[in-house]
Amino acid sequence: MSVKNKCYTLIASDGKTKATVVPDRGGWVSSIILPFASGEREILFQHDYAWDSEIKSLLGGLPFVFPICARLSRGGSEGLYLYDGKQYQLKIHGFSWYEKWTVENITENSIEIVLRDNKNTLERYPFKFEVRLKYEVLPGKLLCHQIYQNNEAMRSMPYYAGFHPYFLIPDDKKKVTVNFSATRRLKYNDTLTDIIGEQETLKMPSSISNPEINEQLNILGENKCATLNFPNGDEIKIDVTENPDYFSYLQLYTIPEKPFFCVEHWMAFPNALNTVSGVRWLKPAGTETSVYEISV
Repeated sequence: MSVKNKCYTLIASDGKTKATVVPDRGGWVSSIILPFASGEREILFQHDYAWDSEIKSLLGGLPFVFPICARLSRGGSEGLYLYDGKQYQLKIHGFSWYEKWTVENITENSIEIVLRDNKNTLERYPFKFEVRLKYEVLPGKLLCHQIYQNNEAMRSMPYYAGFHPYFLIPDDKKKVTVNFSATRRLKYNDTLTDIIGEQETLKMPSSISNPEINEQLNILGENKCATLNFPNGDEIKIDVTENPDYFSYLQLYTIPEKPFFCVEHWMAFPNALNTVSGVRWLKPAGTETSVYEISV
């Protein structure tokens, strides 16, 4: 473990697998270094503005998103949702990615960070909660152990969390492929704020340069693992290893001219907080757990 400018670098027992976590910047994982057969390398992309003093948008790297994934829209107003007769406003992907997290436990290869409700969150999301993430590096992999706690005594809490990794693509995108097993593919409206139907599932594996796969939301089968395969033989695996059915949605996203590709595990679809049908409801004083994994 090393600490610099409130950046905590975790080091696995192999001395090669590393991750850097920045609690003050949304509990952000800014770097993951994995040991491939071809050598050790950084696997995350950062936007040019990643270290600006003000956080205005997702930074690249590996953001964790809560209490929603993607966008909300109600009555034509983006970011708006209704709960118990009152309107609230949430940014895309909620607030976890820009709120400051508290560090609770640190070891050489792990860090535990916590986000609790506060004045800012309660104005946007009227629930008392605690989200606890433990990032742990082991040889060849990063784990994120999650605990979701509803601290409301009488009310169930609606939420749907997700992971938004920006994988660095050092090669020609045409030569890199993504692969996963989906049972359905959903169709967005023009503003990407709602699901309006379904379409034929994507043919896998696919080059990540294929424009047909960008901004596509898929429903995974029993196997929640997705892979990125590089022309030199490197493979990155993205999976959910505990309570995998919590993360049944897989979103694909890129900006064609930028050297990254996002493979995002979500708990639900955009605007689920308004449609209600797809949202998770955590019982009063209830807890849910899961484990997310990125590995070679």
